[in-house]
Amino acid sequence: MYGFSGLIAAISQLLMKLEAKRNIGESGIRRILHLRVIVAYGLMFGTILINMVAMRYVPYKYAPVLGTFSYIFVLLLGYFGLKERIGKRKALGACVILLGIIIFNQG
Repeated sequence: MYGFSGLIAAISQLLMKLEAKRNIGESGIRRILHLRVIVAYGLMFGTILINMVAMRYVPYKYAPVLGTFSYIFVLLLGYFGLKERIGKRKALGACVILLGIIIFNQG
């Protein structure tokens, strides 16, 4: 559940970025009165609630490790959802994160 909240947060960020690209000329309150923005904020609020509940059951030593999954989710959603390029540094960073998760789980 805690790792899943990272995916929800990444989807929320994707929605925000898509809406920001779409409404460049708007300013003030008009920028946030769009369905995507409202849904994105709702998802972020849901993520906070999930994290609060999950932290009651997840041992504290696993929380930082599970939290790093959100970086992987953001990278993948940026690539597939926004057609962003994954450079060598981003790919290396993702590999280091995954390697760290694997090493942590072996111990």
